[in-house]
Amino acid sequence: MFPETQNITVLNKHLTPFPEAEAIFCPEQAWLSKHFIPLLSIDLAVFNPEWAGTVVHMLNPIEPYDCVIGDTTTEYHNEFTCPNWLAFRLNDDNRYVFLGQEGYFQNTPFHKVNTYLLQKEAEMRESYQHAKQFFQEHAQLPNNNAFLDVLGGDFTDDNWSSGSHIPPSAFTIPSEPAFSPPHPDFEDWLIYDFSNISYQGNPMIHIAEVAGYNWCSDGADAIILMYEPESRTVLFTFNWT
Repeated sequence: MFPETQNITVLNKHLTPFPEAEAIFCPEQAWLSKHFIPLLSIDLAVFNPEWAGTVVHMLNPIEPYDCVIGDTTTEYHNEFTCPNWLAFRLNDDNRYVFLGQEGYFQNTPFHKVNTYLLQKEAEMRESYQHAKQFFQEHAQLPNNNAFLDVLGGDFTDDNWSSGSHIPPSAFTIPSEPAFSPPHPDFEDWLIYDFSNISYQGNPMIHIAEVAGYNWCSDGADAIILMYEPESRTVLFTFNWT
């Protein structure tokens, strides 16, 4: 855990807003720019000088139109993706390599066209460009919204950690029976410790959170970004209220 800073409305040298999609997604997956709006790049030197030059990126997904991201595309899920969770590998160029399948996203040739989702995308991108122009003129977001609501600190329990959507199977999360002693009618009911998610035995570190609508017209109430430095794995989940 790193010290927590809340409500960041002034940037430092480690925080770069409005990165270009071409600079943060690997060229082989250029289609990722269709599904995400890049908000902020975070040089992890902000936490640890030894991590200088390792840069992760806060993203606002266009989806979902309703429910949660990935909720209607389960046939394209794998060990790194599931409803409300998705993972990337950060390559040596600090570009994201998506660890799932393209069909995880609804707005792809694998699924029927959703005109409401296309309209939502257009509105989000238009408002994002407005926010970008506003930042260029005023060095802040419209309405002085926070660039990040939380940087560092502990994971905070909320709807994302209610247990309705647990991390993909590549990740480990401690659990215990919901009833002690176990109740025969609820043997499958578990309580999960979302503050101790790990990957290959190494803990996922809480990096940052921000509301997607701080930056554009829509988004989750909290986009939660976590990172595991040994494997350079980035995991996202989203809080909805």
